[in-house]
Amino acid sequence: MLGAGTVINPLIKIITTVAILGAVYIFIVKPALDTTNNAFDSISDSFNGFDNLPSQTRSEIKTALHGVDTDNIDVTALQDCITRAVGANGANQNQIDRCLNRFGP
Repeated sequence: MLGAGTVINPLIKIITTVAILGAVYIFIVKPALDTTNNAFDSISDSFNGFDNLPSQTRSEIKTALHGVDTDNIDVTALQDCITRAVGANGANQNQIDRCLNRFGP
């Protein structure tokens, strides 16, 4: 019993499923990915790292963060805190330690 229903019905189901998945990707997934990419691009454009800190302080931060998962660190807050701790009068180790404990790994 080969009839039109045994070939066409499964084919229609497959085409409908592919169309629905394509629509979900175009209208939901792709805009979310684009928004995420734009957010990361804007953050990376505005972040200048620890370039404004003295070279000794930068090397100590690099040494301290070596091997640490930096994805969970609020880098901007850590940078601002350390910049305030270094200040015009030189580095204040107690304040830097507080910054690393508060915003660091």
